[in-house]
Amino acid sequence: MERSLSHDVPIGATQVSLAQLNERSRDIFRQIVESYLATGEPVGSRNISRLITTPLSPASVRNVMSDLEQLGLIYAPHTSAGRLPTEFGLRFFVDALMEIGDLGESDRREMEAKVAAAGKSMDAVLNEASGMLSGLTRAAGVVLTAKSNVRLKHIEFVRLEPERALVILVADDGQVENRIISVPMGLPAASLTEAANFLNAHVRGCTLAEAKVELEKARAVAQAELDQLTQKIERAEGAHIFIGSENKLFSLSGSSTIVAPYREGSGRIVGVLGVIGPTRLNYARVIPMVDYTAKVVSKLIAG
Repeated sequence: MERSLSHDVPIGATQVSLAQLNERSRDIFRQIVESYLATGEPVGSRNISRLITTPLSPASVRNVMSDLEQLGLIYAPHTSAGRLPTEFGLRFFVDALMEIGDLGESDRREMEAKVAAAGKSMDAVLNEASGMLSGLTRAAGVVLTAKSNVRLKHIEFVRLEPERALVILVADDGQVENRIISVPMGLPAASLTEAANFLNAHVRGCTLAEAKVELEKARAVAQAELDQLTQKIERAEGAHIFIGSENKLFSLSGSSTIVAPYREGSGRIVGVLGVIGPTRLNYARVIPMVDYTAKVVSKLIAG
């Protein structure tokens, strides 16, 4: 069963080849498209019958137009109106029927000279090229550039779903970029705030390339701090408490760290466990819990 294709058929949804269109169909389709490109208005069968090279009655033209509509190439915006090409029809016209002309030598020289006259500044050259194209085509000139040198002003995270968050990057020049990232399930909102604070403290005023370098440095420093912390706890007994800035790893978060080492059967320290929380922890309760847990783990390992 054939179905009529509406004007909003997605490009590529129907396969049409030139073999499906005889010379008469191609001529009529070309007239519909070229009329639309020239005027933006639908064209009726009576007008087309006057334009095509092969004489046809309006009734015969309507039959061909019906076939073209079944193929998804044209549509009627209103019941009694003429026909317009669909997006698919325009795609087919551009790919299969349109004849592309070539620029003359004088046109090329003139365009090259206009752009070259802008100077060596990249912004000036792009502006000139955009303005020239706008004037030549009577359309809006568009320039897209990848600005890797934009400096960051602010970074913010917004939780969207349990495992997705929106990253908002604001540049010094007012540009705003949004990106969606994956986050661990159960990550508390406070961690997103802490991450934003950390990044804003470290990468504000940096380009993305510079920010990457800064974060790599910060990660290396953090790893060194962690190694140093571990070494200190391997040399001592019981739980250790680091409040606020006492622990450089978590100084920005206003948190406290309470950790204790655990050992294998030979007594060698093989790891550290503990908690990180707000500085207003109930130390009296938490410290013995951490210390005892470490002893239980050590006993189980040694067992």
